This record gives sequence, structure tokens and C-alpha cells, in this order.
Amino acid sequence: MFRLILQWCVLSCATLACVNVSMAAAAQKPVKVVASIKPLQLIAASLLGDSAETGLLVSPDNSPHHYNMKPSDVRRLQDADLVIWVGPDLERFLIKPLKRNPGRNLALLTEEEPARKEEHDEHDDHDGHDEHEEHAKHEDHEEHDEHDEHEEHAETEGEHHHDHGNDPHLWMAPERILEAAELITQRLQQDYPQRSAEFEERLHSFEARLKATDSALAAQLKDVQSQGFYVFHDAFAGFVEHYGLNQLGYFTVDPGRKPGAKRLSQIRTALESSQASCVFIEPQFEAPVVRAIVGDLPIGKGMLDPLGREIAVDNDGIFNFLNALSSEIRTCLKK
Repeated sequence: MFRLILQWCVLSCATLACVNVSMAAAAQKPVKVVASIKPLQLIAASLLGDSAETGLLVSPDNSPHHYNMKPSDVRRLQDADLVIWVGPDLERFLIKPLKRNPGRNLALLTEEEPARKEEHDEHDDHDGHDEHEEHAKHEDHEEHDEHDEHEEHAETEGEHHHDHGNDPHLWMAPERILEAAELITQRLQQDYPQRSAEFEERLHSFEARLKATDSALAAQLKDVQSQGFYVFHDAFAGFVEHYGLNQLGYFTVDPGRKPGAKRLSQIRTALESSQASCVFIEPQFEAPVVRAIVGDLPIGKGMLDPLGREIAVDNDGIFNFLNALSSEIRTCLKK
């Protein structure tokens, strides 16, 4: 009898040990995170390290402003443990697909403020409409573009279209990157409470590295803060405001729309009067209008990539992204 009891105890302990090992293995299994755009993928990869597999939905060669989903994109969303996106303000193509499974996605910017409503009607269309319908109707009407841009942005020197709180390009400002990391951490702690301490530790490490990067960039950019420049589209306001840079304006709000004649005339006048030291274009878009306006003027030309297409997705990703922006801006403005 004693031998039977002993055998049962040994078997029970062995079974319990196997269960514990299995649970521990499950707890450490990488979370399958899919980011809508590469900057969010860079944030997730730098924050989570090997705690997650970070996939990407929209290639950085494409703009999220006018993206059309493919069947493979739908499958990628369905396979994810968590989908991270900016929100309806940027990736409108994701609104309907993510409504089907709201429990597995995290929008980092959810509130649309009244100041953005007019831009939504022009920048992206309403649900149920083809993304390019409005654009196709108006793309050849320069006067209409001018009118839209006048309403969207007071074209005075030093002003930016996006308010800090509702600018969808949240990965441009270190403080908003940290806010995004905190939201991701909170969501993962909610979904995986047994790993809460692990995610908290990773957040603290991420915050320390972000603060160090921020301090270094502030020092690097200090001596070019007064140098004026133009960017191709209104994506960099967060970075510009955070580091006190002198962005004079942009060519267009929406990179899929041609800038109006009035705006181009104002930019040309500013360039001819040497108000700007540099003009930046973007690798995702052909910008012949920028080259035509600059012409043979002695103005520096740089390349700013708002989506980080050349940045490796690893533990240093988002920090390397910020460093790349700083380096390109400083190099062009110092010439």
C-alpha cells in the first residue's frame, strides 16, 4: 500500500512539474504584434525586444494616407495577438477591418478633435467611399487646392497645421513616443498579467534610453535652431516643436495632392530672399514641383524619411530613427 501511495505521489509531482514547465514556456512565448506602419513597428521592437515578434502591415515604401488593403493584410491582422495603429486619424483603411475584432487592437490616438474634421473630409474620404474618389475629382484644380490649404492652415511664418495633441505623426516627438510605449505596455500587462513585471521592466529601460537619446539630439541641434527650412509635407511638426527648430512651412498637407500656386509662389519668394537654408523632400514621393521651385537657387537639399524605410527593426530601431532625422536636418542646415 505504501509503495502505491509513493508511486502516486511521484507521478503527481512529475505531472505538476510538466504543467509548470508548460505554463512557463507559454508565458515566455513571444507576443505576435503587428504594427500598421513602420515607425510603430520600430517603437514596439525597441520596447519589447524578444518578448514580441513585431510584424508590419504597410510597407514604408507606401503611404498610409491612401493605402488599399490586400487579402494578405487581412490574414496578417487575423493572426496577430495585438495590432497597433495610430487610429482613425491616419489609417482610415483599418477602421472597418479592426471593428470585426476590437479586442485585439490598440489605437494610440483615438479622439478626433473638431479642428481635424475638415481635413478628414479632404485628406481621406468617408467610410464607404473609394479612397481616391475625391482626389481624382480635384487633383487638377489648383485653385481648389489653394482654397483647401488656406482653410486648413494659416500660411504665416512659423505656424504648423497640426496641434500637438491631435497630430497623427506621434512618433516624431519623444514625449509622445513614450506615451505610445506606455499604452502598449499597459495593454500587454492587461492581456498577459503573468508577464506584467517583465513588460514594466522593459518600459523603464526604454524610457531611460529615450531620455538619453533626446538629450543627445537636443545638444546636436542647438546650433541650427535659427536656420529656416521647408519640408515636403506636414509630418515633422512634433520633432520640430520639440527641438525648437525653425520650419518655415511645407509644400503640402497631403503628400497625395499637388500644392497650390499661391503656396508655391510664397515658398519661392522665401527661398529667393534667403529665408530658408534647406528644403527637404521624402523618399516615398516624387517631388518634381519641389525641384522646380528650388531650381538653381543656392539652397541645400535634404531627404527626410517620415517612415524610416532604411532603419533596421531591432532593439535600437526607434532611437536610430530619431538620430537619422537629427543627422539629416543638421547636415543640411550646416552647409
